[in-house]
Amino acid sequence: MNQRIEYALASEFGPSSEIIDLKKFASEATALSHSVQNLQVDQVSIAQECSVADIQSSLTSVWNSPMLSAYLYRSHDIAIASLHGSTSRLAKTRKRSAVASELYKELEDVQRLRANLDSIPLASWKLMSDAALFTRPPRNADYNTLTAIKTSDTDMDAPSDGIDSQVLITFTSHFKVQWRSSVLSKSSQHILMASQTLGDLFEVMPCVSNECPEELLEHGKVVGYKETNGMHGSSGCVIVINGLAYGDGLNEEDYADKLIQHLKITKSTSAIKKARTTMHDTPLSSVSLQINVPYWLLHQGNCEHFIVIDQIRLKHSKDPVTGYPLTLYQAPASLDLCQACTRIPAVWSIVGDVRLEASPCLLCGPCWQSMGEPTNEDEEVLVLPLPKYKLW
Repeated sequence: MNQRIEYALASEFGPSSEIIDLKKFASEATALSHSVQNLQVDQVSIAQECSVADIQSSLTSVWNSPMLSAYLYRSHDIAIASLHGSTSRLAKTRKRSAVASELYKELEDVQRLRANLDSIPLASWKLMSDAALFTRPPRNADYNTLTAIKTSDTDMDAPSDGIDSQVLITFTSHFKVQWRSSVLSKSSQHILMASQTLGDLFEVMPCVSNECPEELLEHGKVVGYKETNGMHGSSGCVIVINGLAYGDGLNEEDYADKLIQHLKITKSTSAIKKARTTMHDTPLSSVSLQINVPYWLLHQGNCEHFIVIDQIRLKHSKDPVTGYPLTLYQAPASLDLCQACTRIPAVWSIVGDVRLEASPCLLCGPCWQSMGEPTNEDEEVLVLPLPKYKLW
């Protein structure tokens, strides 16, 4: 597939749902669940009808066999390389699997598995040439830095015994990539209760722009930076939903006021108005939302996000009771490479060093160590460590 078309499809949302009144949804869904529980349902017959025990044992036995699972992996890699016409990748795959193929031919289990796969009458079972349009290498957004569901350190101030707390909303945050503003990439995914606020959603969203240290100024000149441990609070925020701009209300003139003022100056035809309540005073249950519709969020001056609702459902008995908002997914942060060697991720930000072509300049440890300390004592060089990331 053409890369431009592929990126355009990845940045599209929809189809959108109808506008959902969360309070009405909570009451109707709760009443429906109670009526279903009161019905006399033969759960045993339903379980038998939906059972997959007949194929579970065969699948489990194949994947538990190192030789059979290795054969399936190699066959899949060869098929994908053939679809994309990658000659170099296909040649390497064939060289690696040449010895293994001879070994597979001598194994009865592999021959039996191959015969079972070839006898499947389903026409779409084997990869056709058109499958190349729907396969691609993994991207940064396909990886998750979380090894388990991440709960909030402290429960947000939200009632947990009301009907609104029984409705869970799944949000996904997207951001614009640096190399093309029209392309979006997924950054995180969260679950909130409908009784929580828009401010709770904003506070739980991770963003690298929140890691920028605050400048220390003297007579209008930067003399240093405040030390921060991880992410700190944002300087302001506004989120636009259904034509209403919800600011944070932390300042007398918050981001919502500045947005409305900017629209007037630029003579925009947008009919956005400032909401009566701030995001921290607006429960999600009081807002009419739509699934698969991007909602625009701005903070830290020019950092934009697009918030999309993936799912609205009732709380299940196996869902966590506390710890909301939950974080299900967090994309790995894109690390900047050293501007000197362009090979190793940078760990230092150097400000005010005339030997470097830029200020600030991002350098790795070995490059900065090889440069040594500045020889001119009159220079005020600031050396700042870059944020560190880890798996959760």
